[in-house]
Amino acid sequence: MTNEKKQAAKPSAANRLGLRNDAGELSINKQSVLGAVGGWLGIIESVLPGMIFVLVLAVSKQTVAAVVAAVSTSAFFLILQIVRKKPLTQAIAGAIGIAISAFLPLRDGGHAADYFLQGFFTNAAYLAVLTVSLMVRWPLIGVLIGLLVGDNKTWRQNKSKVRRFQAATLVWVALFSARLLVQVPLYFAGQTELLGIFRIAMGVPLYALCIWFTWLLVRGVINQRR
Repeated sequence: MTNEKKQAAKPSAANRLGLRNDAGELSINKQSVLGAVGGWLGIIESVLPGMIFVLVLAVSKQTVAAVVAAVSTSAFFLILQIVRKKPLTQAIAGAIGIAISAFLPLRDGGHAADYFLQGFFTNAAYLAVLTVSLMVRWPLIGVLIGLLVGDNKTWRQNKSKVRRFQAATLVWVALFSARLLVQVPLYFAGQTELLGIFRIAMGVPLYALCIWFTWLLVRGVINQRR
């Protein structure tokens, strides 16, 4: 990885973990955690489409109406991102996500709960990557923090760091496992409205909580240089 790519990756990794990087010293505060979930606009953007989907479905019992309402809301936020000159890749990813969310429940043989289907694959992918990182003894949280502080390998020689990073990675394993364990049975049971409620409840709130737990686990070693 070139230096330019490394520098570009650092802000993204820091933002996802809710960390601030001040002259090489990592820290966390309310603003950085809020930034990790996209700010207030990001919270609304992640919660509102699903909430509208559940509400419209509960009132109308019409999958098409619920999908159109939710997708229209997502499209509005996508346009807002473009107007605010967010990165093009982010806008493209958003457009693909909207298209998939609309296609799955409206395809032949689809049903309302399929609106949430892509989330299962996303969570399963994150869970797989995190689990593999633990199995090969390169806990993903350690890799990301090492990238942020410019310590790509030597942190693995510090047993205390490795243990903390493994524990922090397990926090995220627990998050994605819990989402799948709770939500997948609801999907197969056809409990679409309840699935939507748990999807919202286990989204941003648990993500922010995991960021905080991660910080509690790694703050004692995160800025150690060896």
